[in-house]
Amino acid sequence: MIPKYGSKKFQCPHCNTVASQEWFTANNAGDTATGIIQHLYLNYRPSIDDWSQQHIISFLKEINGNFKNSFYNFVPKNFSVATCSSCDGFTLWVNKEIVFPKKTTLPPPNDDLNEDIKSLYLEASSILIDSPKGATALLRLALQKLLEQVGKSGKNINNDIKSLVAEGLSPKIQQALDLLRVIGNNAVHPGQINFDDNTEIAQKLFGILNFIAEELITKPKELEALYADLIPAETQGHIKQRDGT
Repeated sequence: MIPKYGSKKFQCPHCNTVASQEWFTANNAGDTATGIIQHLYLNYRPSIDDWSQQHIISFLKEINGNFKNSFYNFVPKNFSVATCSSCDGFTLWVNKEIVFPKKTTLPPPNDDLNEDIKSLYLEASSILIDSPKGATALLRLALQKLLEQVGKSGKNINNDIKSLVAEGLSPKIQQALDLLRVIGNNAVHPGQINFDDNTEIAQKLFGILNFIAEELITKPKELEALYADLIPAETQGHIKQRDGT
């Protein structure tokens, strides 16, 4: 749950916990301020003489009316703070956009990806909040380079996917590839998907790229290593003779 303005719960960028958020805005500033004062006087009143109680009651009534209404004018209308209930860390918002902190809670890129692909992944994650469209375009470029890493041309994603399907690619991996391809194309060229306020779609694409890397790179690599370690060389030779390879 990426941080979203006004949401009562999201994944805190400080502690990475999905936690409830307490919002402070111009609209609730008066209630927040008077609530603090009321709480302070609640603890203070038992320690003073009875004759002072009526004055305090009058004072509290006054701040609950005129003070609360005027306090609204001292808080910028486009300024908001959300405080995490888990770690007490805060996010700062201006014009309903998060300005602090500018980091997101995304998984790291797959370790088996080439370094240039990892670099694109990290660059995309750094601009996700400010530009979901830009992040998606970078992930599309990362997909091109991933296809190069698995032995395809990388020049035409659609043709590379077609080639993989002809080689027996799993339908689930094909769907993941086409999902990233089509959405990436919409980010680069005018399309039917609006990325102006669609950070959540862009965020999911990072997981899809890692899924593709896991299926096309990591798992075959692990299987190859396991085969080499566990199957004796002589037996491997017999298998090659059997298969004519």
